Amino acid sequence: MAASPLEASPLEASPVEAVGRPRHFPCFDGLRAFAAVSVVVIHVSFVSGFTNRSTYGIYTARLEIGVSVFFLISGFLLYRPFAAAHLAGAPSPDLGRFWMRRLLRIVPAYWLALTITTYVMHVNQTRSGWASAVILYGFGQIYFPTEVFKGISQAWSLCTEMSFYLFLPALAAGVVARWRSTANQLVRELAAVAVLIATSFVFRIWALHQHGHLAGTMPNWLPANLDLFALGMFLAVTSAWLAETGRRPAWLWSPFLPTLSWAAAGAAFWGVSQLGIPPVPLYQISPDLNLVRQTLYGLFAFFLLLPAVYGPQERGAIRRVLQNRVVAALGVVSYGVYLWHQAWIQMFLNWSHDRLFAIPFWDLFSAALALATATAAASYLLFERPILRLKNRLTWFDRSAAAAVRAAAAADGIGKAPAAEPAVPSLAGRP
Repeated sequence: MAASPLEASPLEASPVEAVGRPRHFPCFDGLRAFAAVSVVVIHVSFVSGFTNRSTYGIYTARLEIGVSVFFLISGFLLYRPFAAAHLAGAPSPDLGRFWMRRLLRIVPAYWLALTITTYVMHVNQTRSGWASAVILYGFGQIYFPTEVFKGISQAWSLCTEMSFYLFLPALAAGVVARWRSTANQLVRELAAVAVLIATSFVFRIWALHQHGHLAGTMPNWLPANLDLFALGMFLAVTSAWLAETGRRPAWLWSPFLPTLSWAAAGAAFWGVSQLGIPPVPLYQISPDLNLVRQTLYGLFAFFLLLPAVYGPQERGAIRRVLQNRVVAALGVVSYGVYLWHQAWIQMFLNWSHDRLFAIPFWDLFSAALALATATAAASYLLFERPILRLKNRLTWFDRSAAAAVRAAAAADGIGKAPAAEPAVPSLAGRP
């Protein structure tokens, strides 16, 4: 889950992005749609029996890779305003507003889905008692082995995401140099990314060699997945640096970049599918194989995102597909699709009386995706979007702050945005 498609809704421009050279990323809703559908496919493939009865099962079993895509998206979109601020020498985004936006985006929709799927649809496993409810509603199930499969089981990634939200501002504050130039700050940013990746691998190696009661859940904790968020942060830092310095490397703006990058992503996906990992949702593999899998998952997501970050976003067939209205619309509600699809898979089984592992794949997939999308759209339009308007009220304060920063920058003769660019960038593809 959970990024997870967690950045699915538009968000107002931060003061930093308004002051600097604003960029928008219109392909990201399409990437969210891609990741959400991949997660639906892996669950449908297993439940229908397609994974075990088809020669293509080794590929559908690895579509859990969609979670890695969500983690990289979060790392990129959430860290980019901080990176842009650091490199421009501007104030960092306000932490109170940062956390408020994240909570308003994530918590209400999750609580709604958890409540209805558990107590109305009765498709989730739960334990009695207030302690279990606090853990599930508080995004804590990955830290309690008795709860990890309770509630919305795929919400384990939301627990990881929430940890990242708490960690990110502290990291950003630690990276900023008191006396900084763009070049020196870039070195600090890239060094921080490298440290996060190294820390993640060290923690994962340690966790995979543990045998206590938490050993099975520790690979889901934030430290074990920091490498995936860090790859997204790397894209954020380099993107902000190129925007700040006005550089456009020819190879990153090449018309061949999308095709070559997605070919590399395809090679990573093919490679991880050939590792012999068991085609079941829960499996145990050696620590070495786990690290190889994690690395290939990260490379797949990295190369998938590359054309959505660099280059002319209006050019190329891949970018046009990602910006297609239907694809982008699915991306906007992808968070809800992620939250609701497992419940609808179970409801389809209850209604159809089909035997587990003997269901036509396309029947189950089309029903689960259609019902999850409809529910996600209803949740977004009737429940989430009204709540998200609270975020828009914060926009007025952010824009006022942006105006003040621009005025101060203009007085100093620094930080001026090109006259042709808007003060507030497009909302497309923002966290």
